[in-house]
Amino acid sequence: HMKDYDASERIGQLAILLLERFQSRKYISYVYCCVFGNIRGFNRHIKMSIEPLLSAYQIGMQTGDIQMAMLNAYMYMADNFISGQLHLAALKKRLEVFGEQMVEYKQMVFHHLLRPIEQVVSNLLFSTGEPLLLIGRDKEQETILIKAIEQNNSYLAVQMFIFGCVEAYIYGDYELAVNFVQKRHELGRKITYKRGYYGMTDFFDGLSFLAMAHQSSDQKWILSANESISNIDHFAKVSPSNCEHMLLLLQAEMKSVTGEVEEASSKYELAISAAERNEFIHEQAIANERAAEFFLRNGDSSRAAHHYGEAQSLFLRWGAQRKVDD
Repeated sequence: HMKDYDASERIGQLAILLLERFQSRKYISYVYCCVFGNIRGFNRHIKMSIEPLLSAYQIGMQTGDIQMAMLNAYMYMADNFISGQLHLAALKKRLEVFGEQMVEYKQMVFHHLLRPIEQVVSNLLFSTGEPLLLIGRDKEQETILIKAIEQNNSYLAVQMFIFGCVEAYIYGDYELAVNFVQKRHELGRKITYKRGYYGMTDFFDGLSFLAMAHQSSDQKWILSANESISNIDHFAKVSPSNCEHMLLLLQAEMKSVTGEVEEASSKYELAISAAERNEFIHEQAIANERAAEFFLRNGDSSRAAHHYGEAQSLFLRWGAQRKVDD
């Protein structure tokens, strides 16, 4: 069913007005966490939430509400990654600063939640041969994951699988990506609160299923991809600035799988334009890469070369040096 995002937004605005009216500084980190960490990104561009979350972290630290400060810090870092607004090198520095602070203040729940993001960022930044893909080749991450599952901390394990899927997909390890999606779905039944990261989770799920559909005639990949597309379609209606490009790229990939060449070609170009217009540089890079593969498969090597070049340039602008060198 469609959640009532407009009503949530109105309540959020009312809460902010009350804060301003009563100058109630000690509640700012709570209210901003709810409004900018959970509501606003479904109605407006995710980048509009980034500075308020940083402000909520700073005020939480000043008022001594360390736990709320660190929750806002975690959301601030997650939104920076999802939106692609920060160069990955700058993002990594901030992740390290917040990570150290979380350890210092014994806020290990949030420290562990930041680790999968930090891991993906590191693995995209640095060119040292083989990508370390999130789980299975990184011992610290594996230890955290095993502990999370042992302690029945499904939420943390789910976060690790979400960001693991993103990294695996970007590096073209589609079997690993769908493996992470399946593991996440198994664990997801145990948790009531699920963070979809404003469509990012469904987007990479759908892309991974469609990548498998290119390689296999098993209809389950098409069925799973259709479910992801349906979810993104909901998000795109509410928040086109965050999800329009996602929907268009998933539709392009689906048209490509089903052999509708002209429609696919048009959707790829629309997806690239929408990602550029809404400033999702990393997803603009992915859209160009998918378009390049599509044109190559369909015998148009000059358009393929153009889109590969664009993808490389955009990944570099985002800071994903290892991806480009891979």
